[in-house]
Amino acid sequence: MERMKIAVVGAGGVGGYLAGKLTQQGLADVRLFARGAHLAAIRDHGLHIYDADERFVVYPDTSEPVEGERFDVIFLAVKSYDFEAASAQIAPYVDEETVVVPLANGVDHRRRIEMLLERGVVCEGCLYIISHIEAPGIIRKKSPLFYMLFGREEITPKMEALAQLLNESGLKTKLTADARYECWKKYLFIATFATLTACHRLPMDAVYREHPDEVDAVLDEVTGVANALGVPLGEAEKAKVIKQAENLPEGAKTSMQLDFEAGKRTELESLSGYVVHAAEAHGLRVPLMRNCYEKLLREEGAGA
Repeated sequence: MERMKIAVVGAGGVGGYLAGKLTQQGLADVRLFARGAHLAAIRDHGLHIYDADERFVVYPDTSEPVEGERFDVIFLAVKSYDFEAASAQIAPYVDEETVVVPLANGVDHRRRIEMLLERGVVCEGCLYIISHIEAPGIIRKKSPLFYMLFGREEITPKMEALAQLLNESGLKTKLTADARYECWKKYLFIATFATLTACHRLPMDAVYREHPDEVDAVLDEVTGVANALGVPLGEAEKAKVIKQAENLPEGAKTSMQLDFEAGKRTELESLSGYVVHAAEAHGLRVPLMRNCYEKLLREEGAGA
């Protein structure tokens, strides 16, 4: 296969690190879609990556695509509420074989993006990473953790080539036809703790320590919704979340809690609202998730 053309849409902790590492390794042609002061700093001084065990600077291509240009792969590394704008931005550069991988938190992204794009092979995708923008032009990754999962029922040669390229670039990746299940496993943890940390304004370890019954209840509610949608989550997956919770670092907050505390736009609809609406559509009761969601919805509307 010819050298791949990869677009990374979004230059935050996820997209910035991904584009930086791919540019550093040089195994593909990478285009980074960024904006604002962050974009200006990258163009003027490079993209600085402070990794857990190394620091490096790269100068990724941030130029605007030209008319008729096509990408082999597009990573949507934006928050779920920016999917509409991001999809409109990249739609002209997608053909029938372009692999589109969303990396935001949530489990409804493939359906949403397929509705927004006329072409492309849209995958399920999720990423385990702890990173953020420290300052314009600077991405800090706080731990060695990097693990990407993506795929769909039908694996294409281009998806196989992408997985190989990512692994050769030092980015641990698993391509799987069961990506929906894998994304739900991550969602079980994130939806539970994002909702409860934001609702109680407590870090994850404190929520688990002070509200264990609520953690158990929300895990059961999310699992019930997953089962209704045909995703086989059960006791084993819940036990894994509990094990993760028992080893949480002291004081660690979820991104949704931080966004609420800072008065920023949040992923409430993807991480809490989706569970409530899907439960309603399938005749299920999720009383604790609904109570938290409605409380947070009021706070968001009040600008709290």
